[in-house]
Amino acid sequence: MSPIKTVCLITHMNPGGAQEAILRLTRALKRRGHDVELWCLYDKTPLGDNPDQVKVLLEAENPGAGAYAQILSRTISALRHHRPDAVISFLPLACVVGQVAAKIAGVPIRIASQRNPGWSYGTAMEWADKIAGSLGFYTLNVANSRAVESSFSGYPASYRKRIEIVYNGIAWKGSSLTQDQAKAKFGLCDDQFNIVSVGRLSDQKNHAVMLRALAQTTGIGLVLAGDGELREDLEAQCATLQISDRVLFLGDVKPKDIPDLLQASDAFALSSRYEGQSNALLEAMNAGRPILASDIPPQAETLVEEGQEPAGRLLPVEDDKAWAKAMQDLAENPALRQDLAERALARVVFFTPERSADGFERLLVQSAQDLDLPSADSERTAAQS
Repeated sequence: MSPIKTVCLITHMNPGGAQEAILRLTRALKRRGHDVELWCLYDKTPLGDNPDQVKVLLEAENPGAGAYAQILSRTISALRHHRPDAVISFLPLACVVGQVAAKIAGVPIRIASQRNPGWSYGTAMEWADKIAGSLGFYTLNVANSRAVESSFSGYPASYRKRIEIVYNGIAWKGSSLTQDQAKAKFGLCDDQFNIVSVGRLSDQKNHAVMLRALAQTTGIGLVLAGDGELREDLEAQCATLQISDRVLFLGDVKPKDIPDLLQASDAFALSSRYEGQSNALLEAMNAGRPILASDIPPQAETLVEEGQEPAGRLLPVEDDKAWAKAMQDLAENPALRQDLAERALARVVFFTPERSADGFERLLVQSAQDLDLPSADSERTAAQS
């Protein structure tokens, strides 16, 4: 396959799921022989030794709306200089600003990737995305689940006709530690059933329902990996519920340590109010952990194959009594844990990084052929010979 010169563009770099996804995509497309660079609009967190050679367009931690014109100008200039065939953008600001810049710079293939439901973007960004997608600034618009696609059902037809679905897929390498070693690494108690949850301490992740549920159980501990603006509130809630001794706040955990953390756990829980498709959920499935998850559409879509039993327990978002019962059931029923773990391992084979890369590469190649780009001509010539 002839290489397609591509820029993968994201709003900022941090340890989030979208950032991990675009890193995996960049690396996969490079392995397949494409000429790919990874750029971010601004530098939100230090990039360290920057092994992926991420290009930062604006050196600013939190530039704010006042800097958007500057970011747009720099992106246009960088794209005109680099002259890629394609821009693939992740996160709303990169989709709107990045793809407007790409169109102005003359980039023919402009693929936006929607990682969360449109209504979760905030009013201004929701409208900006709707306008950009409807007016053709995106030549294609990738949703990472049917649930995300359905969030745009009320948008103009010119927006919806460009939508394609490409699921997430994660590269997984399991822990080399025993469970006892992993527990010691993170300071987990040996004398309780440990449920791990991975995610930012924010309203989206809805940790409060798990804390209310935990207070109704016995012999169970909750381990929260992640940090965020609600940490103090959640710690205060633990004190009020008198469960502080059963909740461990780990703060941010490095991605490379997540397999060890899941190895230390007895079960995994994700109580989100909304998601696109959760990488943390896919990690828990790969680790073969019994799963409790909120019954929002993208969680169900990930855990349930049509006609099959769910690969996890799906629970009402705000029903702490249902969460408490599910937690206690898992703690007291080893056969149930084994059954859910086996279902998770069987289901997760449908969500691999190669399948995800296949989806984006198919869209790139088809777009190049439809536009009759030189790379597409070369590919047809090679195929005919």
